[in-house]
Formats: sequence, C-alpha cells, structure tokens
Amino acid sequence: MHLEKVHTLLGQKNIAGSPAELEVLCTRIGDLVRLNGEAWVTANRERLLREWETIVNMKMIR
Repeated sequence: MHLEKVHTLLGQKNIAGSPAELEVLCTRIGDLVRLNGEAWVTANRERLLREWETIVNMKMIR
C-alpha cells in the first residue's frame, strides 16, 4: 500500500519512522485492510497509531 493511502486511512501525515520503518507500516496497514477493510482501519486508527509509535520508539524494526 502506498504511504499516501496510509496517511489518508490513519488521518495523519506526520507518522514517526524511518523510510524502512514506514515501508513496514505500509505493508502492515495493507494487510489489515485486506483482512478487516478500510472502515475498520479508520475506526481503529488512534490505537494503530499508538501501537506504531511504541514500535518505532522501542526500535523493534531494523
């Protein structure tokens, strides 16, 4: 999934992460859209963004 689409779904353009981390986010959000639909991602975007910030801050993606 393209980063611009992720920005739209999550309602935020300033998402933490390096280019490599943001690529992982795009893949993960794409997976969630395929499994649950865009409406689910949009409805859960605050939780998804909090979880993403935790992942980035803990440097879980290398």
